[in-house]
Amino acid sequence: MKSSNREDGWLTGRLYFNREDKRVMIKRPRSGFGYTLNLGNKWTWIFNIIFVIIIVILVSVL
Repeated sequence: MKSSNREDGWLTGRLYFNREDKRVMIKRPRSGFGYTLNLGNKWTWIFNIIFVIIIVILVSVL
């Protein structure tokens, strides 16, 4: 089994970080199913920040 390395963008086999890859959602190659986010894409971080803000607002209102 080939170990993940930084050259192909996979860190620890679960996290994907590749600034040159423009995709936000990446299909996991080894698991057979599932997707992960490209942590090297700025839109991933923008989406995560908006998601956290929405959750904080919802928790504070309820």
